[in-house]
Amino acid sequence: MTDFIQGDWGYDIETYPNIFTCTVASADKKKIKTFEVSSRKNETKGLLTCFRWLREKNQRMVGFNNVGFDYPVIHFILLQAIEAKRKGYTYWIDYKQVYEKAQEVIKSKDYHEFGITIPEKEVLIKQVDLYKIHHFDNKARATSLKMLQFNMRSESIEDLPFPVGTVLTESEMDELVKYNQHDVIKTLDFYSLSLDAIRFRAELTKALGFDVTNFNDTKIGKEYFINRLEKALPGSCYKKTPHGRKLNQSKRPYTDIKDCLFTYYDFKRPEFKTILEWFGKQRITETRGSFSDIEEHDLGDLAQYMELKVKRKKFTITPTQEEMDDFQKEHPNGWISVHALKSPRGAYSHWMNWRVAESIHVIADGFRFDFGTGGIHGSLTSSVVKSSDTHMIIDADVASMYPNIAIANRSYPEHLSERFCDIYKDVYEKRKGYAKGTPENAVMKLALNGVYGDSNNQYSPFYDPKYTMTITINGQLSLLLLTERLMDIEGLSLVQVNTDGITVVCPRDSKDRYDQICNQWQKDVGLELEYVEYSAMFIRDVNNYIAVKTKGGVKRKGAYEYEDLGWHQDHSALVIPKAAESAMVYGKDIEQFIRNHGDKFDFMLRTKVDRKSSLVLVTEDGTEIQQQNICRYYPSKNGGKLVKIMPPLEGKEEYRRIGIDKDWNIKTCNNMVDFDGDVDYDYYIEQAKKLMMVVDTPN
Repeated sequence: MTDFIQGDWGYDIETYPNIFTCTVASADKKKIKTFEVSSRKNETKGLLTCFRWLREKNQRMVGFNNVGFDYPVIHFILLQAIEAKRKGYTYWIDYKQVYEKAQEVIKSKDYHEFGITIPEKEVLIKQVDLYKIHHFDNKARATSLKMLQFNMRSESIEDLPFPVGTVLTESEMDELVKYNQHDVIKTLDFYSLSLDAIRFRAELTKALGFDVTNFNDTKIGKEYFINRLEKALPGSCYKKTPHGRKLNQSKRPYTDIKDCLFTYYDFKRPEFKTILEWFGKQRITETRGSFSDIEEHDLGDLAQYMELKVKRKKFTITPTQEEMDDFQKEHPNGWISVHALKSPRGAYSHWMNWRVAESIHVIADGFRFDFGTGGIHGSLTSSVVKSSDTHMIIDADVASMYPNIAIANRSYPEHLSERFCDIYKDVYEKRKGYAKGTPENAVMKLALNGVYGDSNNQYSPFYDPKYTMTITINGQLSLLLLTERLMDIEGLSLVQVNTDGITVVCPRDSKDRYDQICNQWQKDVGLELEYVEYSAMFIRDVNNYIAVKTKGGVKRKGAYEYEDLGWHQDHSALVIPKAAESAMVYGKDIEQFIRNHGDKFDFMLRTKVDRKSSLVLVTEDGTEIQQQNICRYYPSKNGGKLVKIMPPLEGKEEYRRIGIDKDWNIKTCNNMVDFDGDVDYDYYIEQAKKLMMVVDTPN
């Protein structure tokens, strides 16, 4: 299979007050052309001929954030050209108008989440937007093309050469053209790496009957499910009104958790009975952050099973009785402490003190269970756990946990009716009939996973806070129920409890008892467990660990990940987790591994600053050399100091200076030809040793 799709063309535009450029390149990179309209030339005719050919031949334009920026500008040009042809006069692109339009598109995002975009039915040339496909328009995943160049291990990373709004000289225009071409090539590099996702969307578009080319994975799943619901229950997700369609939702002023709880809990331990009782008394008005910073008096009996933090606030002067009474009303379990000051003689400070739970949790047999809207979690920390002749490490995960909680317990967003559960179950069962890796299997997985998350999205037809809390609270309590039962096995110890699974060290001669408990739990709660056995786990905390599978393979989380990283993640210094794993899992020497490691990209790090700040490399003699705002670098024996310079804080005059890896000399390497091998290996050795877990935890 080729690494491009025939009929796809990469493109990118640049706009400045006195120049507009548009570079177009074939997906195989064999043809590339930059069209310029500026104070020195006007290539309107060639650009319009190109656009006309693309449209007539039903070609696609591939870009990065092109739906949100490049195409609205191109569309503006196309409409002007069409209007000129209709009126019978020759049209010439005005670079000043184009620049003004580009600024309008950019500023439109200040007052609208998506800014100016062109409705799909009005688009004149088909668009493929890699930015939207990979969901980089989500704030949590926001990633620039420059960051992708780092993650793709590009030989060169080029940032915008001139500040937006600069009037360019002719030599600067030449530089801009080269930069424009470089961006298109890098866009096509990323396009080649995205072809599976693009082809997947093409197949789905045919299967679903509507265009999902620029849908992210989550949106594909949601739209598929909405499509199923609307066919079964017309009008269930959207109502037709004279002003267009309107969302159906279940909006609530509050949710009583007692109305969300299932009835199969039979906790025996007082800690777990108390957490169930506490949840049953809660009324929430906001799902996000509902279970954080709760005061001691609001915890009731639960407080005795928790680690509470003391918060303090100083009275500005000696408090009056009225002020102390007001404090006591606000913090019934609080207290006021008085501290003598060193000077002046006889002076005192008065402090308000009260205890809070930073998160809802309980501690049982020394193991802490944290609860929240995101799921339950708990873990050993700074530990190594290994299987032995007498003990085994077993991980049990709930299969498609959130969808199956809804299916098994007939839970649904109220406005969608119980038929929602039937469709949910049908999607789940149908997915089993398709092989992994097929488009059908993939879309149904996306549909299953996307619905729960969107039930807490106020812009979604799945929105129902009660449904959200029903799934997440019962998911946590269900796992807690399994945990309690397993804790009755003599010699069993907990390793992790995390969202949808439990990892334990179990005596081998108690494996039958473990299986009996798990099987009974599955019958009681209607969920299915999937098991993996580990030979060893190296655990920094619940989000950062390595688990070595008995049947081969390694599971990595957090700081230990270096394979299959998301494009939105930081791919810096991958030699560090590789070295730590080689030492812990395979007994290799960290220093020897790092010094002999041959992949120069694994030593690279990156940093960035916003447009209001700058980066400089300070040499030994104090010279400051300006760097790109997005910068690739590595610790070097012979480098300088990399410094971030930020504007003054409000009311201040001095610019702020912050060192990047300030204890080390740095060399920047935005072009890999600048890499001369003078790596300071001590940096990587030191960082890798920080990831080492070396003390065995007794079984």
